[in-house]
This record gives sequence, structure tokens and C-alpha cells, in this order.
Amino acid sequence: MSHWLDFDLDATVHDFEYTRRAAVKMNRIIDSSDFEQMDADMIFDYLSKEMEIVVFPDYLRRYIYSRINTRVPFSEVPREEYLRILTDSFTDNSAPWSLTPTSTKRSAMFKLWLSQPGASRNTVFALGFGLRMNAADVSEFLTKVLKEEDFNFNSPEETIYWFCYQNNLPYASALRLMRTFEDLPAVPFSDKKWKTLASVPRLYLLTEENLLQYLSMLKAGEIWKKTSNAALNEFENLYRRCQKIICDIYEKEQLIDSGSRQWTPDMIRPADLEKVLCSGIPVNSKNNLESMSASLFSGLFQNKRMSRQRISSILAKKHQVERFDLITLLFFIYAETVEPDWPAERYLQYIDEISEILERCHMLGIYPANPYEAFILMCIVTDDPMDVYAEVWEKSYEA
Repeated sequence: MSHWLDFDLDATVHDFEYTRRAAVKMNRIIDSSDFEQMDADMIFDYLSKEMEIVVFPDYLRRYIYSRINTRVPFSEVPREEYLRILTDSFTDNSAPWSLTPTSTKRSAMFKLWLSQPGASRNTVFALGFGLRMNAADVSEFLTKVLKEEDFNFNSPEETIYWFCYQNNLPYASALRLMRTFEDLPAVPFSDKKWKTLASVPRLYLLTEENLLQYLSMLKAGEIWKKTSNAALNEFENLYRRCQKIICDIYEKEQLIDSGSRQWTPDMIRPADLEKVLCSGIPVNSKNNLESMSASLFSGLFQNKRMSRQRISSILAKKHQVERFDLITLLFFIYAETVEPDWPAERYLQYIDEISEILERCHMLGIYPANPYEAFILMCIVTDDPMDVYAEVWEKSYEA
């Protein structure tokens, strides 16, 4: 079965090389004659040994090292020197160490960047201003290191950030442009013109005048608002489908145990969903999921777990929906309800629906160079997706 390359990644993914290489490697594994009998072992081995992983602190240190004038070997530069360089650079460039409100002090934040395996998009954007990166360097951090989508030109903030990096402008210019955006009139353009510009924003956003015209179009379509609302709506719809599935599971278990309780979907809580989605993750004495740091995949997945706390926060609109939330919920739905004649059929149906969902949310399509998404896609082509999903998670805590 060779279907990894059947969907058009080049249309949405900036970093073609990593995507193609990841797709080819996954093809090799799922086409293997041993995959059916050793699916969980082969997926675990791929993620833990073969997946191209760039650990954020290592890449950040190498990036800084490449820009300093020193004859000291890379391995001999102490962490204190990197902390000093970060501090001096952020001070010289009048850049904030966080683009969102935080109580973390600057020194503590820099230490985290040089130690913990993962990082957020906002961390990369802050580094872009603090280290005066160009747009290509920031793209490299987003796609190669975070294994996420490139700049989102449906977002006013990310569009402005890209323009500033591209033109070597400081964070003060980004703030000025964001204030200007707030006062811009909404200027609608034809769908045809919008699609043309949206498909090649890098070629259009050459001047500030062009940038402001583009932002006016974003404002007219209110795409940046629709993205957040659409993602929450999709999450809520998927959550309701999950509630119905778990309700049916409980009803069947009750029949076997001769119980008498009547289950309804609205009785299913985030804890019930956590129970099935995180069944392979051990719990501590307080019945909370074991820390992500105890997993071999802590740097690989960057805390991509559907805990009851996360689900509750999203439903309470206290936390933004991310791509992995939608990808995981739909994976559970397909794993539990779609029983095709051959696993590849389930995979193709899943790809079709998740692609439509992500597109409605103005999010990047499925991205096999991302370790977690590769994990999901490899599980979906097995005979028992949820069992394999749980087994691989379990192995990551035993390694």
C-alpha cells in the first residue's frame, strides 16, 4: 500500500524536502511484510530511532554559534555564554522574551529555551526579533525544528512578523503595524484575486503598502477570527461524536456485566475520553497522567496528549484548539467506528475528512514530517488502531 504521497503536500508545505523524506520512510515501513505482525514495534522503532528529530536547544545553540565570531569548538562553548549572547541580543534589539503575557523572568525563560526539548511558535517568533533573524531562518525553526506549518498568512500577526523579518525590522515596527491593522478599513476583493494573493503572499508582500492592502483583505474576510471560531466548532462537533462512541462502548460493557444504568452521550465527561485516548499512559498516585517528561517521546511529541484538563480547558474556551486536537479526536472516531475491508481504506477516508476539517479551520493539511502526525497516520493503517496507539505510548514510558 503506497498512499502517503497521494495527497498534494507541495501545495501547502513550504519545506518540501523534509516532507518527502518522511513520506518515503513511512511508505517503506507500512509496505513491509512484517508490518502487520509487528506494527506497534515498527512504529515505535521508527519514531524513536529513525524519525529525523532536531532537538530545540541543540538547534538554537548551533544557530547562535554559527553567528558568533569564535574559534572555540562548538562542544566547548558553555551554556552561560549562550545565555549572555541571548541577553545581550534581546537587549540590543529591544525585543520581548515573550510575545504573550507571562510571569516568567527573562533569565528563566532563556534557561528554558536552552534546556527543555520543545518550544512554542511564539518562542520562535520572539527569537526572530531577539536575534534579528531573517524570514528564512524563522521558517527553518518552524518547519525543521518544531515540525509545524510555516508562516500562517491567514493570521495578521504572523503576516506582520514575516514582513518584519523579511525586511530586518525590529519588534517596535511589528507593534506599529499591528496598531495600524486595527484601524485599517476592511477592503473586500474578489475571491479570484484573494486566492491568487493568498497562494503566493511572499511574492506580493514586498512593500508596506502591499502589506496593508493584504491585511485589509484579511480584515474584510475576518479570516483570523474565523480560524479560531471554526476550530472550536470543529472540536465541539468531534467531541460530541466521541461522546456518542464512548456512550455506546459503556452500554455494551453494561450488557455484558448485566448492569442497569442508562448511559447517554451528555453523561460522558473529558475524563472518560482521557481514559480511552490515554490508556497506554501510566497514571500517578493522584490518578493524573504521568509526566510527559517520563516518556521517550517528550521531545518528539511536545506534550501532545489529550488529557481531561486539556479537553476541559478547550470546552471552557480557556485554551485554543490546536491541529493535533482535531487530528487526535478524528483518529479516535475512525479507529472505533470504521471497519473497512482493508486498513488502507480507513486511512484514505480519514485523510479526506481531516483535510476538509483542517481546511475549514484555515490550518495546514496533514503533515507527515511532524512526528505526532506520522504516528497517527501509521496507526490508522493497522488492523487495531487504538490498540496500537496505546501500545506505542506505553512503550515510550517503558523505554
